[in-house]
Amino acid sequence: MREKGKVLLVTYYWPPSGGPGVQRWLKLVKYLTRLGWQITVYTPSNPESGEHDESLLADVPNMVRVLKHRIFEPLALYHRLMGKRKGVGVGLLSKEGGKKGILHRLMLWVRANLFVPDARCCWVRPSVHFLRRFLHDAPHDVVVTTGPPHSMHLIGLGLKRATGIAWVADFRDPWVNIDYHQHLPLSARTRTKHIALERKVVEHADAVSIVAEGMKDDFAAYHIQRLVTIFNGFDAEDFATNVPTETSPLFRLVYAGSMNADRNPNILWQVLHEMKLAGQIAPNAFRVELVGVCDASVAASIREQGLEDIVLQHKSIAHNEVGQLLCGASMLLLCVNRAPTSKAILTGKLFEYLASGRPILAIAPKEGEAAQLLARTQCGRVFDTNDAKELKEYLLESLLLHKERRLQVVPSNELALYSREHQAEQFSQLFEKITTINC
Repeated sequence: MREKGKVLLVTYYWPPSGGPGVQRWLKLVKYLTRLGWQITVYTPSNPESGEHDESLLADVPNMVRVLKHRIFEPLALYHRLMGKRKGVGVGLLSKEGGKKGILHRLMLWVRANLFVPDARCCWVRPSVHFLRRFLHDAPHDVVVTTGPPHSMHLIGLGLKRATGIAWVADFRDPWVNIDYHQHLPLSARTRTKHIALERKVVEHADAVSIVAEGMKDDFAAYHIQRLVTIFNGFDAEDFATNVPTETSPLFRLVYAGSMNADRNPNILWQVLHEMKLAGQIAPNAFRVELVGVCDASVAASIREQGLEDIVLQHKSIAHNEVGQLLCGASMLLLCVNRAPTSKAILTGKLFEYLASGRPILAIAPKEGEAAQLLARTQCGRVFDTNDAKELKEYLLESLLLHKERRLQVVPSNELALYSREHQAEQFSQLFEKITTINC
């Protein structure tokens, strides 16, 4: 295979760190190396990433060089002050209920307003200094930064200014309009600073990649050289030994991943409460399985509706077990965050759901991108927060189809467009274009 060039990837998340933040570029690196790109990954040696998944190391190609550099994170000091363990997610997911104390609120204000764009900002200057020397000794053709955390893009900005290297800023989530900003006590001055930094990044990058068409609106006021949408996706090799199965009489509605307060599907709990009272579902025939960390508000909602015997919560599993979990479900539950930008949210989870071949029940905006994708692939139904009657009818219909072993979806030809292999080819073409421009 002809070698195409060298890529330096700057990412906060890398195995053995687990969780959704690592998946996009772990899989892209896997397939980009097969296309002939030599990859160097730059990542912290001591990340405060929370989840740990050794199984992901199997996807890192042997020829990939991994550079690790120590990071100082104010968040670690916060955990010591609060007596908490490592791993509070950036999405403000809380495992404890109740009203937060004054120290928590103070630390949240400090986090929101003194560490911009995020708590990894202290890593920017030392990383630029380290990587500038590295690139001098080992020239690369392209640098890719992926955020959040969006401090990674400030590293890219520093390298662009210092070396002129071709640069792709990859946004897995929005910056200024990221959903959890609605819960942070951001001052007007801090919001202005976020906007200014975002503008500098996207206007200096040779290309900006995003994961959903709706994110283009975030950058409409900026002058961007090249803006491309490259979706998240699924790795077909993760599902090679798993096929859709539904042999158990038990109806299993499965949700995989963390569930914060903004994803809590209250309409589903209400409908299931009504169905339970009417004798339409029972614990020995119907079960909801939440696999991953859930916000305290989710458990509270389940208790309030008397569904503790119907809804089971399980700890997170290794990613190499996800394919079997999804393929063995009767139906998969997708919940899109309730946020001003919810219509543009396309979670990485959705694409793995598509690959499983199981029908998807989505609690999401009907005009959103997730709904459009499900309509194109004909892999599920979407309900918004006012669709209780329709949701109950759909569940009853699905229970009947399950009993008759007819609950299934017809594979769509469009699914190939959402494979990690296809997305690696898109990035490969993008790298070739911007390196030609910069030569």
